[in-house]
Amino acid sequence: MKILFIPFGTKRIAATRYRVYQYLPFLGQNNIKYRVFSIVSDFTTRQMIQSPNFRGTRRSIYYLSVILDKMLRLTVILAMAPWYDILFLQRTTLPFGLERLLKLVNKNIVFDLDDAIFIPDHKEKGIIGRLKEYAKASEVSGILKVSRLAIVENEYINSYAKRYCQDVYLIPGPIDTERNFVKLKIPVKKIVIGWIGSPSTTPYLNMLDNVFINLAAGFDIEVKLVGSGEYDIAGVKIVNQAWAYEREISDLQSFDIGVMPMPDNEWTNGKLGCKMLQYMAVGIPAVVSYTKTNAEVIDDGVNGFLARSDKEWIDKMSRLITDSSLRERIGLEGRNTVEKRFSLKVNAPKLKELLENIL
Repeated sequence: MKILFIPFGTKRIAATRYRVYQYLPFLGQNNIKYRVFSIVSDFTTRQMIQSPNFRGTRRSIYYLSVILDKMLRLTVILAMAPWYDILFLQRTTLPFGLERLLKLVNKNIVFDLDDAIFIPDHKEKGIIGRLKEYAKASEVSGILKVSRLAIVENEYINSYAKRYCQDVYLIPGPIDTERNFVKLKIPVKKIVIGWIGSPSTTPYLNMLDNVFINLAAGFDIEVKLVGSGEYDIAGVKIVNQAWAYEREISDLQSFDIGVMPMPDNEWTNGKLGCKMLQYMAVGIPAVVSYTKTNAEVIDDGVNGFLARSDKEWIDKMSRLITDSSLRERIGLEGRNTVEKRFSLKVNAPKLKELLENIL
């Protein structure tokens, strides 16, 4: 079997690393050949990461550059596609119905969808906003219609994908539980509350402004952010560190508590929450906002905590701050959940079986 992986960005993007590159060693060990060729260049990928900061004309130019880059690289993909048994598109969509050209050269299309990209991540005013909303819905439904099967990460996306694709399968994660391992922690006075992510999700941290202020007034805490955009709050010690693959695991292990604030809406219901699974995988207790999707993973008070209000955030984090044995117990239960349901060891064989069944 030969597979051409076509992710929506290079390995700078977390989804590409988790939903494509993590599988490659396992596939190679099983005599499956592959190549990865993203639908946009590394330059465009870097712009994509920074795009939440773009405004006005710069944002319009960015959208146009993404479309042009996709069309240029599609010509290369169309030339390569007939030589592969399967085209695996990780969150990759195409403008102007060009996905039909892919189907003409290779009917074995797999679409992997791990986010609610069929709706905008935030509302934009004016004609650009309306065009973006229309394009997202039509591009995602278009690629689903030409796909032999779709792979999704949670039930919310599953229900959407089934409208357009007959065969839809749920494979969450995956998390490499060998790379993400539990490190023995020695209880210390200062508690590190950690968050890992990207500039696009940094605004969600503002949901915890009052929480951090309240906790800092009563406890010796440090808020450590990895990979965030600009975030600061008076009276709270903030440590902002750039994300680096080589340092990612040690950064996660330096946390005592991991947080994942997010609003409860259509967009976030499509997100399983990679950072939540990362915290759990290294044995760090996760405190996350309540959403239906997060509740599919977190059994409140057993393998993590769900919070719906500032009071719940403060109460549950205060308990963790003052009780090291509770942090350890919740963290290890979270690790157990990831190993059983979200690990690479569990999900890589599922992917291999689905791909083999296509042929």
